[in-house]
Amino acid sequence: MFELLKVEARKAVKIIDKHNFARIFTHYDADGISSGAIIATALIRKGIDFHISFLSGLNECVECDSDLIIFADMGSGYPDVISSIDADIIVIDHHYPVGKIQPKRDFAHINPHLAGLDGSFELSASGAAYVFAEEMSDNYDLTAISLLGIIGDKQKIAGGNAKIIQKGVEKGFITEKEGLRMISGKVRDVLRLSLDPFLDFYSKEEELEEFLNEIGIDGEKEFDELSREEERRLANGIALRILKMNAYPGVFETFMGKKFYFREELIKNAVTMSEVINATGRKSAHSIGFAICMRDERYLEKGMDLWRDFTEEIHKEIEKWRHEVKDGECIRYLVMEDEAFTSPLASVFSRYLFSDKPFIALNIKKDGQVKVSARANPIMAERKNLADIMKEAAEKVGGKGGGHSIAAGANITADKVEEFIKEVDRLCCI
Repeated sequence: MFELLKVEARKAVKIIDKHNFARIFTHYDADGISSGAIIATALIRKGIDFHISFLSGLNECVECDSDLIIFADMGSGYPDVISSIDADIIVIDHHYPVGKIQPKRDFAHINPHLAGLDGSFELSASGAAYVFAEEMSDNYDLTAISLLGIIGDKQKIAGGNAKIIQKGVEKGFITEKEGLRMISGKVRDVLRLSLDPFLDFYSKEEELEEFLNEIGIDGEKEFDELSREEERRLANGIALRILKMNAYPGVFETFMGKKFYFREELIKNAVTMSEVINATGRKSAHSIGFAICMRDERYLEKGMDLWRDFTEEIHKEIEKWRHEVKDGECIRYLVMEDEAFTSPLASVFSRYLFSDKPFIALNIKKDGQVKVSARANPIMAERKNLADIMKEAAEKVGGKGGGHSIAAGANITADKVEEFIKEVDRLCCI
């Protein structure tokens, strides 16, 4: 299966060899930014210039006069847009392909779903970008950057992801240890700020101190310096707290087991770096996250500041909206107005606080457009594919939707919100 991806990657390299400039469009989250950085680094090392832009989605035809366009973490779900572009095109994506792309010129499509891998769990866009980069040259150090997207998209360390991480470990660019896969910092700060796992300690200082006393751990100790016994006690305490929240039990897989550190990157803890890169994207400071991935130390301090601000804002938004969630017949949903962070809220609510039904977050913007983020867990996804539901419901009201079976989205207009919610609820009940 992995070899099929490499075949398409080699096809993409042949297209690259015809050009001395590439226009890159990528998504603005951790997976998209890391994918863009991997592609950009590989191009630089091959002597090819580029111009990169970060998008929230691919909902309309991009204006570009380049003869070579590369789409990363997007493209597979928009065959009409890709087919309309008169240029050589490379799509490096992990979303489920929809329809048929009919390219006007040379075309390569690197997507795990087209090679028998599940792009929702087994290979991120950054992983697909790494496959492409490895076919260009011995870019083994970029295994570390690909891990940022794997973590950011909450994928499993399985399939193609596991192969890439193994390669990084073998080449010495990634170190793996047994333990809790969480951010670095003082234990007290880590537990207070953590969003995955979400522990609900923010602004609850007394409750946090009581928790630390019960498990016998000094909150001022550095998280990465905990002994195996201290980490075991902390893991047990976290597990008990999460189970009391009505969280989806599968969340334990995302932060228990193995943790990863980098040899060459500006931020050594893989989770911390992934969160920083994601925060820069969500705060519309994509270039800062991109620069950190490109190992430009000038932007590290600003990136860390943005991450802390973003994390604290998310915690405040969680507290603001957690009591506004409504219960449909087969879904839970939240309607917000002009909020900054739809997707992060949907992720926390669906995984930790309202895990019993698919969760739909709708954010009505001032311009009348509505951004929809839908989340479900893998057990739900075995019965209902959120990508299909978002696509069908959005198209019924004149919008567009798609994504993954467990994490999808849509764009609709404000006057269609009620009709859209009813249709999503109906489709989830079938």
